[in-house]
Amino acid sequence: MAQDRPQADDLIRTVRAFIERLAPDIPQAQQFDARVAVHLLGIVEREDNEAAGYDAAETDRLRRLLGRDGDLADLNTELCRRIRAGEFDDDWGAMLDHVAETMTDKVRIVDPRRLADT
Repeated sequence: MAQDRPQADDLIRTVRAFIERLAPDIPQAQQFDARVAVHLLGIVEREDNEAAGYDAAETDRLRRLLGRDGDLADLNTELCRRIRAGEFDDDWGAMLDHVAETMTDKVRIVDPRRLADT
């Protein structure tokens, strides 16, 4: 009989909460390491929960911007090629809007508090 196993996101959330609860009792010299560990676990948690949606949105934006189909890596390669070739020199707007939204989504994963400050 197979044993039920916890999901990775449950484990990550539990470890993160455990470190946060222990943080006040951790010696001052290790406080920074504890904060970094909590931050990194938060990134992993957000990656697991949110990144697929951001990748899908980025892929959709690229398909519209480039007027072609493809996977995310292929479309980003094509975007870079077109930027280097000067294909956006006369109209940077749509391309810059796409890049700004993509970078905002990346910040939402890495450190969403940064967006609250703006």
